[in-house]
This record gives sequence, C-alpha cells and structure tokens, in this order.
Amino acid sequence: MDDVKMRDPRGEMRDDEGTVALIDYPDSLEEIPTLDFAPYLESQAGGLDAVAAKLREISKTVGFFYLKNHGIPQSLIDGAFAENRRFHALPEREKAKLPWSEKRSLKFGYKGYLHQDGYAQANTSLLSNVKPGLYAQFTFVDEDGSSDPTMNLWPENLPGFRENLLAYNRAVGKLGRQFLPLWCRSLNLPLDYLDRYFDAPHLQQALLHYPPQTEIGNRQYGIRPHTDNAMMTFLAQANIPGLAVRMPSGRWRAVDIIPGTLLVNTGNTIVRWTNEEYLSTKHRVINTNTVDRYSIPVFFGPSDNALIEVLPTCQGPGRPPLYEPITYGDLRAWYHGGRK
Repeated sequence: MDDVKMRDPRGEMRDDEGTVALIDYPDSLEEIPTLDFAPYLESQAGGLDAVAAKLREISKTVGFFYLKNHGIPQSLIDGAFAENRRFHALPEREKAKLPWSEKRSLKFGYKGYLHQDGYAQANTSLLSNVKPGLYAQFTFVDEDGSSDPTMNLWPENLPGFRENLLAYNRAVGKLGRQFLPLWCRSLNLPLDYLDRYFDAPHLQQALLHYPPQTEIGNRQYGIRPHTDNAMMTFLAQANIPGLAVRMPSGRWRAVDIIPGTLLVNTGNTIVRWTNEEYLSTKHRVINTNTVDRYSIPVFFGPSDNALIEVLPTCQGPGRPPLYEPITYGDLRAWYHGGRK
C-alpha cells in the first residue's frame, strides 16, 4: 500500500480552541433530514426515482439522515439493545475473556471486547491531543453461515445473545443491499452497477456503552470527532442523546432521538467513489446525561477485495479523479492506522 497515493477524504478541520468549543457545545439548529424509505420499499410509482433524488441531495449537503419506514421490525432493534445492556452488565473479568482482535481481513474483522478506547489510531482522529474515549464496545462480523469458530468471539452463558444479534445484523445487511440501486440511480449508473462490489460485503456491528461524562472540555469525548470509513453506517439509538454532527455551516448540531428511525451516515468509501461529490460527515459523542448511553452502529461496505476507484459518472474532462484505486481492505487498513 506504500506506493498508493493516499488522500484524506474527510476534509480539513482547524485544530484550535474555537473549533473545539463548537464541537463540545453544539448550537446549530440546521435540519438533519429524514428519508422516507416506504415509496421505494413498497414499489410505489416513481418511488425509486424520488427516494434516489432525495438521497443524492442529502449526500451532497449533510451526509446524515433519519431513515423511516426502513422495514426492520422494532422487535429486532429492541432485542439488540437488550443484548447490548446484558453484555455490558457482565463482570469485567468475563468481558476480558473476549480480547480485542485487530485482524484486518473482513472474514475476521475487528472483533471482541475493547474497554475505554484502547484502540486509538492515528488516522481516526480529526483533532490532536485527544484523550482516550470514554466508551467500551463489543464488536463482531456477520458469519454468513460459517462454521469457523474463530470468526467471532462470543460470551459464554448468555443464551440467545449470538442468535439475536446476528439476526439484527443480517436485517441491516439486507437493508444495505436494498440501498444499492438507489445509489446507482442517484449517480446515473445502471441499477445493478454496484452489485459486483458486494459479493462478500463488510457487515460489522458494535455494541457501544458510554458511562456518564461529568466534565466537558479538555479534549475529552465519549468518541472523538471522526468520520466513518465504510460506505454507510446504520445507527440504532435508544432514548439517551449524546451524538453531535458537523452541519453544512461548519457548526455542530446535537442529534435528536426520533423513535422508529435509524440514523444513517455516509462514509469515506462513498467519498472516494464519487470523487468528493458525496460527503463523509464528522461526528462525535459526549454523554452528558446522568445515566449510561447505549447505541448500536452497523457498518456496511464492499467486499475486502473490491477495487474502490472513482465511478465513471463522477469524472471526466476537467474533473480528474482525486483518488487512485485502492482495495477496500487496504482502505480499511489505512483508516485504522496503516495496519494490515
């Protein structure tokens, strides 16, 4: 990967105290838009075109949206949150039996239990001198019917834990694939153009737990300001806020909790594919509440060996590619600090 010219697709952000204050004390009232999936899912007349047009507008301007009528049963989401709380309630000695693994291959992925952001990587932070994040996570990848016992690490004596979480993960994976024709239509590509990149897609889920943070400032975050690297992130939130995102004005907005929706954002992969036409928006978490915060992101991206290069409709005379081709696996390795 050393001979590949790398460009940071996340954009510049000043590293000064004024910028830090905007991040720490979000005051924007700009709208985070809502995308209604029903016209597309229900095959309504003109539904695909209308939803794709809205998706294009959102991806060019905000990069975050609430997704409603997404088709995932609320019972699956509620079950995933129940498992999240059940896992993090385990004694620390039990969770420590599932040590964090940093294997890059999507077959294994980043998996296991990570306590208090011990996984601080050079390419994931957009501010310098940031303290380790105040969160813990349990991460796994979709097993896709595999019988390989090393694919994921699972806790003992939690009946139904693995089954419930994999069921939710696969429901989100199906949702991610349903988006592919929409992305294609939004970019004037054949509706099946992106299918070739998703033979064995990246489908990784994290159970996040944030304890209350009593102090704001001093570059201390639940999760530091960053952008995601996958094509899309599907975030399920419970009833405790704490997430904030950078809006088009450059100011930051606290994210509301809207029941029945998933919060979705685009990542660095789609920035590279679209030659920076679509966004990968910065975001962070500070849990200023008096109770613990739980959330569940699922990261959806192409196959490990998929070659990510600027799409044909996003380049041309006077608009050269800003990025050299790179496999998705190598892009992930760069994002996580150059590890392979």
